This record gives sequence, C-alpha cells and structure tokens, in this order.
Amino acid sequence: MKGISLTIGDRTIPLYFGMDEFIEIEETIGNLGELRDLILKGRQRLRNMIGAVRILGNAGLKREGKEADLTDEWLRANMDPHALMAYQIAILACLQRDGESQAVNENNEDKERDLVLEEIEQKKDPVNSHTGG
Repeated sequence: MKGISLTIGDRTIPLYFGMDEFIEIEETIGNLGELRDLILKGRQRLRNMIGAVRILGNAGLKREGKEADLTDEWLRANMDPHALMAYQIAILACLQRDGESQAVNENNEDKERDLVLEEIEQKKDPVNSHTGG
C-alpha cells in the first residue's frame, strides 16, 4: 500500500505514524482518541492540525532517509488554507490506516470502507470554513 503524503509548498511530505509519533501526539496535542475533534473542531484545531502534520511529516521524512526539518513556522507559512480539509483527511487516514485496532479490523473485515469518503461526508458542516467556528 502506498503511503499517504501531502504536498506543501514545493515539497512532497510523506506521513508516517508509529509508536514514537503516538507518544509525541499525546504529549503535545492531546489524547489520540480525541485527536479527531482536536483537529476538526474548536479554537485550537488549526494549531493542532499543524502540530500533527509536523509530527507525522517529520516521521515520514526520517523514514525515507530525508532531513526531518519541518517546523510549525514553516508549515504555517507554506500550507494552503484552502486545502484545510485535505490536510485533516490525510492526518486521519494516516492514523486510521496505521493505528487501527484489531477489534476494528475484526468488525470491518467483511465490509469495504472508503475512509476519505467517510471523512468528507462527516465534514459537511461549516466548522471548517474560513469563517466558521
């Protein structure tokens, strides 16, 4: 399966989620079980999203043997505000794909799912518009 990556600025940034990233996300952003709400809702959702992209992106770069040099400042300067939904979906898909529990696998082994489509369907509310809250 090809990994998930984002194009930000002039760079393609692979995303990777492993145990080190799990720990860093929980220590810097919040409980992984609440990450969905932390990047989709509330006043800090954009800072949380940038933090998640930094953590997962640096892990992906390192895993590919590249310099893990992403900073929140660089991401803020280079991320496109019109691509907010794409960034959020990529984060959630990365966590879902790599962090899916065995129980979830067993519950869903007989039905196919389109995770990106599910995220889009769930996001058909105004919280992610540039004026929404």
